[in-house]
Amino acid sequence: MRTWREVCCAVMMTGVGLASFGAAVGQGVVDGCAFPAARGVLSRFAGEAVAERFLFERMSGEEPQAEVSSRDGKILIRATDENRAAAAVGRYIREIAKGHWSRSGNRVPSEWPLPKEALKVKSVLQHFHAYNYCVFSYSFAFYGEQEWRANIDRLALAGFTSALVPTGNMKVWQLFLRDAGFSEAQITAFIPDETAQSWVNCGVMEGVGSPFPPARLDEEASLGKWIVKEMRALGIEPMLQGFTGLLPNSATNVLTGAKWPDAKLYDQGRWAGNLKRPILLDATTETYAKLAKMWYNRLYEVYGISDPHFFVGNLFSEGGVAKGVDCRKIAAAMQHEQQLASPGVTWCISCWGSAPRQDLIDGLNPDFTRIIVLDRNMANGGLFPRGFGKITWIWGELLNFGGNDGMYGGMDALLQLNRHRKGANGATLRGYALESEGLDSNPVFYDLFTDLFFRPEAVTGDGALSRWLAGYSERRYGVKDVRLEEALGILARSIWNVKRLQEGCSETVFCARPKWEVKKSSTWATSAPLYYKPKEIEAAARLYLSVATERPELLELETFRFDFTDVFRQVLSDRGHSLVPRLKTDSVARTEFLSLIRQLDALLACTDAFRLDTYEARARKRAGEHGVRALRRMFTTWIERPNSNLNDYAHHQFAGLLSNYYAKRWEVFFADPDHAAAKLDALETAVPSAVWLPTPRSGNLLTLAAECLKSSEDR
Repeated sequence: MRTWREVCCAVMMTGVGLASFGAAVGQGVVDGCAFPAARGVLSRFAGEAVAERFLFERMSGEEPQAEVSSRDGKILIRATDENRAAAAVGRYIREIAKGHWSRSGNRVPSEWPLPKEALKVKSVLQHFHAYNYCVFSYSFAFYGEQEWRANIDRLALAGFTSALVPTGNMKVWQLFLRDAGFSEAQITAFIPDETAQSWVNCGVMEGVGSPFPPARLDEEASLGKWIVKEMRALGIEPMLQGFTGLLPNSATNVLTGAKWPDAKLYDQGRWAGNLKRPILLDATTETYAKLAKMWYNRLYEVYGISDPHFFVGNLFSEGGVAKGVDCRKIAAAMQHEQQLASPGVTWCISCWGSAPRQDLIDGLNPDFTRIIVLDRNMANGGLFPRGFGKITWIWGELLNFGGNDGMYGGMDALLQLNRHRKGANGATLRGYALESEGLDSNPVFYDLFTDLFFRPEAVTGDGALSRWLAGYSERRYGVKDVRLEEALGILARSIWNVKRLQEGCSETVFCARPKWEVKKSSTWATSAPLYYKPKEIEAAARLYLSVATERPELLELETFRFDFTDVFRQVLSDRGHSLVPRLKTDSVARTEFLSLIRQLDALLACTDAFRLDTYEARARKRAGEHGVRALRRMFTTWIERPNSNLNDYAHHQFAGLLSNYYAKRWEVFFADPDHAAAKLDALETAVPSAVWLPTPRSGNLLTLAAECLKSSEDR
């Protein structure tokens, strides 16, 4: 007979959290409801009156599953566990009530019909994971409980079974480093601010934006503990940071003497040009074993759990020096300490670029390892070239880089998603992952991606994508209009369906550091010509404008307003691209270029999701002016100096940022291009504490959009 721990580990390896499993084997009914956490998600989305129209009942099943039907005039949710009960609520909202949720707006249905026939909620694969480290800086840096409540609810509705949780991990670092003998000054120098913490957690840098206010450390630790509790209540298993032996570079002065006689440290070089990487401690040493125990003790203390089922942690991410390191042995030693800390735990390692190294993989036990693939190839046709032997893996989309705004998509990647399951490495595929660096754009992509978790056939066959887009249009906007369906179809065939390998969207040139032959804003983005035709985006914009003119009430709907604003943002951004060849020789083109930036600023000012002050207000609420300075730095220079290869990596087309920063850079350059460098440096250096006035909400979105197309006709 297997022990309780062995049973739990077996369940965990399917990707279902123990909270779900506990419910499935007989956890008691709470307040008369079999699944109170799932019911809570429904109540928050639609209101208590709607929740009263639902019944929740436990069902048996060897695999996680649910069913939506009706009984006594109510909508009946039968499920094996909380996780699938919440997913069933999501499937009902999506498929029967024709409602919609997303990070870019919700639409609560006005009618909640009884199902005409039973809706089965069962997936072929069982592990659906959420979040890349980077999203915690680009999208979540200043989230509090309110924002995280909505995040967790969205994950539950979509059926996610695990999620990365680094929120609060800086408190673990603080306590752990104290235990290890680091001074307060060394600890303070190591811990970065909110917008840079992601890259300490993934092991490529330290200290950017320090010092981090001590009170914020405690706030984030409390929040992280709450997130873990709330996720587990819904069967979403948190992935917590494992100890990979990466330490502050000051460890060379700490891990010395009789207390640490066998400490062996390896310099890891630099990341992104000139940022010093943390130093690597050899995991085969007794020093590592002692420190690992300290780490896991503090990890459990901060997060309030003692039985995590997933650890995360990467080595040699985006480079890193492995000279002299026996990667096979250190991987085995790290995994050994993980198993001592939490028997049966699975080490989840990101596959990005050349990492993980094959010699590191060779040292791992496949039974306790899972690879999370981050695939930037949105034209890949459902194939990932690398295999991992007996180690299980999940395929993750990587649509967005830096949280940048820009319409972009990989419809081909999603249309062929199931080919991963049927390919050469399909036998070890366990699920899919949401791995974008930012999640606040292109909601259609994420909606289709999560739909395929439970409906793998949704876009199979002739005309299937068009039918899916028609349903999406109705769910997102609440109306059935062939013009909107046509607009979505145009976008899906063009800008949402890249046909080549590139990292994220084809970037705007408005946000680039000025030069005459500018082609992109950030270092690693593509310099290739646009892969779509801007006239197609204008055609879609005209259709949106036609609908909004006849039905202006749609602009009050956050889903429609977001998409309407975004398509016109893209029109103006593309127009800026078209002017670049004339900028050096044509003063009229330069004037028009600056005018487009101001026009875009005014357009975006009409919609909260595209206003800088929306994000500054959140940062100020959580972290005061320190937070605002950190946010501005990330959006512009990324680190506290201009001209690094991270400059403008996290650029945004936001009202207030365009007028106060990007337009001024171009004005300085156009005024004196041969001597602009020093002035641009000064502008960039002043960003965190500059006094910027918010763009007034003085325009009418419909009128401004119409003017965009009128100016197109005049050209």
